[in-house]
Amino acid sequence: MKKKISREEVQKHLIDDAYFKKGHHSLKIFQTIIAILSWLAVLVPFVWIALPFIFPNNTKLKHFLVYKDELQLLKFLEIFLGIAFATILVVYILLTLWNNHRFKTLLQKATQYDEDQLAIRRQLLKEEYDKRFGPEEFRKEVCFYSVKEEQNFDTDFIRNLYEKNGAKL
Repeated sequence: MKKKISREEVQKHLIDDAYFKKGHHSLKIFQTIIAILSWLAVLVPFVWIALPFIFPNNTKLKHFLVYKDELQLLKFLEIFLGIAFATILVVYILLTLWNNHRFKTLLQKATQYDEDQLAIRRQLLKEEYDKRFGPEEFRKEVCFYSVKEEQNFDTDFIRNLYEKNGAKL
């Protein structure tokens, strides 16, 4: 039988980020600025290396020193990142196709529950509804029905009903 987990326990395991909640505008502005500055710190060295090759006329005015190593580094990065991007793209496409195939052929066609247990649970609930609220025909025909306080189900009533009668959850 599965362990019952309360909302408080689940809340401890989940991540709660104020950035995505309503309000907290100063936090959103601060974190966005930090993210932009971080991306600039990643991109500026590549731009700095590429500037002499993109604008060769301005390098003499700005006193850039161009080395062959830089050009070799850029060519290596271009090849490496191109191969990495192509590999990741192909792998993601293949995984998506495989996942879609599995979903269509296996998950949609396979029974995800025990039909015998489902029939037992439905019968138990039908009997309990008939006992508490009257026969099914009466419940479907009546336009308005007020449930008395003593007819309400307890929070764990259905689980206890299943356990008492040997039906699995």
